[in-house]
Amino acid sequence: MTTRQPSPIVSRKAAGYNEITYSISAILQVGVGTLTDSEPSFDRFFDSMESLADTLSESLQSQVTIEDSNHHVIGYSSHQFESDPARISTIIGKRVPNTVIIGLRKKGVMHQLENTAHPIRIPAVMEVGLGPRLAMCIRHQQEILGYIWVVDRGNLAEGHAERIVEKAAGIAGRYLLKQRGWKTRQEKAHEDFFWKLLTSHYETESRIRQEAEGSSILLPESYYIGVLESDKTIDDRFVQRFRQRMEAGANQRLLFLTAEHNRLIILFSFLFPVEGTELLSSFVQNLLQELSRSESCVLTAGCSPGYREYTSAAAAYREALTILEIKKLLPYHARHLLLYEDIGFWAYIPAILEQKRSRTRKSSLLSPLKAHDREHKSDFVKTIAVYLTLNGNLKESASFLHIHTNTLMYRLNRIAEITGRSLKETDYRTSIYLDVLTEETAQVNAWFQEG
Repeated sequence: MTTRQPSPIVSRKAAGYNEITYSISAILQVGVGTLTDSEPSFDRFFDSMESLADTLSESLQSQVTIEDSNHHVIGYSSHQFESDPARISTIIGKRVPNTVIIGLRKKGVMHQLENTAHPIRIPAVMEVGLGPRLAMCIRHQQEILGYIWVVDRGNLAEGHAERIVEKAAGIAGRYLLKQRGWKTRQEKAHEDFFWKLLTSHYETESRIRQEAEGSSILLPESYYIGVLESDKTIDDRFVQRFRQRMEAGANQRLLFLTAEHNRLIILFSFLFPVEGTELLSSFVQNLLQELSRSESCVLTAGCSPGYREYTSAAAAYREALTILEIKKLLPYHARHLLLYEDIGFWAYIPAILEQKRSRTRKSSLLSPLKAHDREHKSDFVKTIAVYLTLNGNLKESASFLHIHTNTLMYRLNRIAEITGRSLKETDYRTSIYLDVLTEETAQVNAWFQEG
């Protein structure tokens, strides 16, 4: 019997591979030359994916990493021969870096892996620091539960290594299904707790924190509530991608998430203190752009200010919904609106609309202009709507209306003559603008959609 030298291993406590020890159990292992005739027994209980990874590694004398479907590391072997950058950064971060995943997808590696029922040999992709691998998807029927990656140093016997990896994938699949059952129950409990927050179920802050502690929920010091709305139904795939995107960020933490139809409602926080709205606005905008592009959908969003008291969660939810409501009412005018802190007078638009619906009397400010437009087929209401929407900019307004600046000036002077009021008067300017937006909403949207 040939003997093998002790294998240097890395203590899992030393994520950066600084602590080298030696595997005593490897001293009397069968030599590499006879490895193809011997396969490890998987007919035993594995208490963790770490122990499965170690068994697989001992048999193949190669480094092994096991991931879940979100590319989080759930087990890795302690044998350390010489790691490539991709494996080192994966284990240190406990998740495959986005750069590696994107690089593998661009190369078509992930597509090939996810559409093959058996282990495949993957050549090195040095652009992302990944050496050669033997890899396999862990599946349950057609669903991908995770991945097994074995470093290929040229010592993996053809056929033998594939058989062992396939057996390990079966065990890992059963483990992940069991874990998913527990995780599903936990996620359901968290979702129920979230909905209770959103619907003012709890009367006191202490009751909220007591229930959170009982459910092992660590509430951050401050939080935001956001609502994302898609032009498509939010499915499980979208939710999974969204979680991956949130978890990839260094400064944000997703605490709660729930989906209903085409809406995704989230409660999140930042790990470091946030002052002002710049960071929050940038975060929401980038999130929308990335998801809209990756999921081929149109997304809008509304986000509450930051809160510390969780009894305010229902109010924060309503604030996020108000942003979406205004964006639906006046898509062009509210197109850049994301944060409730930036809402300004737009917060009153729904209330004004509701008040006007309950009254039959129309705006006395708009009446003379509408009458003139009917009698003379002029565009004075449109002119004032465009002029005020574009902040009184003559050049931009004339361009939008496809008229000369002098023509616009003439119209504005005529409007002043007809109404007896000047747009330089703040109260008149504000009042007639609100009347246009709330009484001629459909017409205003049509004008700006055309423009």
